[in-house]
Amino acid sequence: MTGFWESFHRFTGKPALVALFILCAFPTSLLMALITPPGQSPDEPTHLARAEGLLRGAVLAVRKPDIDPVTGLQEWHTGVKVDTGILHAGFGHITWIGNNPVVTGPDFLADRAVKTDHSTHFINLPNTATYFPAAYVPAALGLALGLAAHAPPYACFLLARMFMLAAYVAIGAAAIWIAAFGEGALMGVLLLPLTLFLGSTINEDVILTALTCLACAALTRGTTGFRALGLAAFVLVLGSKPPYALMLAVFLLPLGGAGFWRRAGQVAVATLPVVLWVALITAFVVVPYGKMAYHPGPLYTGTQTLFDHASTHENLKILLAEPSRFFTLPWKAVWNYWWLDLWSMVGVLGPLQLVLPNGYCHAWEDCLLLALLGAVFTRRAAAASIGVSAVNAVVVLALMAVTCWLILIMFYLDWTNVGDDQVEGIQGRYLLILLPFFLFILPAVRWRVPLPPLVPALPVVALGLYDLGYLPMKFVWNYYLH
Repeated sequence: MTGFWESFHRFTGKPALVALFILCAFPTSLLMALITPPGQSPDEPTHLARAEGLLRGAVLAVRKPDIDPVTGLQEWHTGVKVDTGILHAGFGHITWIGNNPVVTGPDFLADRAVKTDHSTHFINLPNTATYFPAAYVPAALGLALGLAAHAPPYACFLLARMFMLAAYVAIGAAAIWIAAFGEGALMGVLLLPLTLFLGSTINEDVILTALTCLACAALTRGTTGFRALGLAAFVLVLGSKPPYALMLAVFLLPLGGAGFWRRAGQVAVATLPVVLWVALITAFVVVPYGKMAYHPGPLYTGTQTLFDHASTHENLKILLAEPSRFFTLPWKAVWNYWWLDLWSMVGVLGPLQLVLPNGYCHAWEDCLLLALLGAVFTRRAAAASIGVSAVNAVVVLALMAVTCWLILIMFYLDWTNVGDDQVEGIQGRYLLILLPFFLFILPAVRWRVPLPPLVPALPVVALGLYDLGYLPMKFVWNYYLH
């Protein structure tokens, strides 16, 4: 019987889990990378421009004045110079049939016929210029390889996608291998349909999600060296997503445990590069996000005028005029759209128009929950008391709640039209970074016969194998079979 359990654990342990993750993630995202037309991922052309700008040394974007062609007034742009041919390849060609973006025969040929043009073109990147460039390094390497081989722009674009995919799979596999527990839950986050889709594009969110999984996996080890690795990985995430900085406090846990002040010092040191980067982009990069001309919303009490950009200053005045709005506006957004945000975190793909069925999305949510709960019954290096586990859970959930509040406030200040009475711009993919931290709300229990890591992940693996065929076919149907 002992031999049976040894064999069972050998074939259902860590190596099997990593192999199954790669089997599910790589082919599915690879097929979607080849099928999905250029530009059919959120902000993909601007992510491509940010990556290509790195090849020209644009670690920090350039802010410069320009003249608004409509108003004739001066406005500020921030961006980088980009290879014109590659920029054109990144926008792609589609034809709208009804509400569906479709690739017709001429569109298909036009994508591949974009001509090489190495002249440079300055592109305004108000949404991606502020991101720390580390997550764009894989795409930049893909572009560099294509340019060195004198490949046409479309091939360079595909190489950028391939390198982002390879980085996502490699970081994800490392996270699963390193994790001391919760491998199935991490695998579930990494195999969500939205994650797989982002992994097939040049959107940096997939690298940030994988890095967060790596950070949480390293933290499950609990040692000084792995904590440092986790902090380094999460600092790279915060370079692009500063509002999530409160989640650094998870690295302080347990609050009453030995070595608290040493952990606090590590967190303080990790905060410094984030603060420095935020100061740099605020001083030299950030500009208001431009919009179509609009009238201010009902909360605006100033002189009626047209706005053509988001205004942090004006919306902050609106919040300060009635401080309760700091809470009522985020609460209104949560109350009205929480179900949509959860749904879009799983199955709203493409440029937010490829919507997967309700039942399928609920199946993925259930699999994530099962994988998370199953982690309680797997092997844990140390068992904390019920009191410590409860405090950890309360702290992590509170940090998540406050982080969500900060994100909503940021979107109201930096994105929402002046004076609107609701927060605009929230999408489910912004929740992906929070999901791995749910590992730290679990009680630490030692079981006499713990489950192998693969067992809680079996529902995730089953859906991941199903997606090998399902997701690519959904993209074929959406873009080519209308």
